[in-house]
Amino acid sequence: MMLYIIEMLAQVIAAYLIGTIVFDLVHYLFHYFLESNNKLLKAIGYLHLSHHRFYTSELKIQPEWSKKNLMYHVCMEYLVHIVTIFSCALFFNPIAIIIAFLFETCIFLSVCYCKGQDAHHKTYEVLPAYRGGLFVNAEYHAMHHLHPTKFFSSMIKVLDYILGSACHLKGKHIVMTGSNGALGSHMKKLLEKEGATVTGIKFGLDYHYDHYENLTENLAKADILFLCHGSKFENAQEANCDSFVSIIELFKKVRKPSKEPLEIWGVGSEIECHPCFGIKKIKVYAASKRNYAKFARQYYRDKNIQYRHLVHSAFISPMGPGLMTASFAAKMTLFFIKRGFKYVPVTYTGFAFLNYFRFLFNK
Repeated sequence: MMLYIIEMLAQVIAAYLIGTIVFDLVHYLFHYFLESNNKLLKAIGYLHLSHHRFYTSELKIQPEWSKKNLMYHVCMEYLVHIVTIFSCALFFNPIAIIIAFLFETCIFLSVCYCKGQDAHHKTYEVLPAYRGGLFVNAEYHAMHHLHPTKFFSSMIKVLDYILGSACHLKGKHIVMTGSNGALGSHMKKLLEKEGATVTGIKFGLDYHYDHYENLTENLAKADILFLCHGSKFENAQEANCDSFVSIIELFKKVRKPSKEPLEIWGVGSEIECHPCFGIKKIKVYAASKRNYAKFARQYYRDKNIQYRHLVHSAFISPMGPGLMTASFAAKMTLFFIKRGFKYVPVTYTGFAFLNYFRFLFNK
């Protein structure tokens, strides 16, 4: 009996989630049709704009659009969901289908009762950082209203994982350290290919370990701060920890006001997790990376910062040998970032995955 209940519950959840994924695909097509030269397709896509007029790019509700939002968005979403759920009757238990249908109908009626102002549509003056993980929350969905060509998922992020549409880069101004390094030079090219503008800042020219004031102008205009510099031996603590924290804190002070939270990417290392294997000369490097990880965990948990921690296995660079190229490491890093990952493991050893639990839960 217990096994039957578990199986039935699994089928109910699966049918419901399949319905959401199919709607996400329809949602994507609405936006795709808006760019079409075909008048019919464009008109179909235009219907969806009522939803974006109801919940604007200012992240505010416009009640005068609530009726059209209910008609052209909420009812359309419900229709797609129930058609998909009933299609699942081909391979799921009919009782599970009925339960999933009733559950979806209850959600639909509650949204109608609230006139479209459900849990995913809230007014924000400044948007908090969205969490990582598989499921969509209100902050994640609000990013779609800021950037309508991205963030299509409504319940689980499957479609955004497939499309790589969980990060908006086109038109962003990225201030980047280490842009001439092995990893940084490849990341810079990839980001510019995505439509971002990348401004490189250099140690010794734009900043020094004892002062960072010259970075103020660039940081004030930045949408994203990307810290990609480091040193394995010389001034390791200053390069790998102190300068990271100093530049981040300055960015927090001077960055121009925006609807979006601060976005910061910081390069970590697998040595945050694994031992030095008796190699004395890398102990200072390991200590510096572990020291920064303590700060990085605070930024990661800060609701005002969209912080991404990038953790790589060793790659080929002037800092040492590795089993992957810097080009491959850069491509995989961007692959995960475009899918909304806040902790980015680029690894062939597996240590980065182990480090995730240490990074997430260590206080």
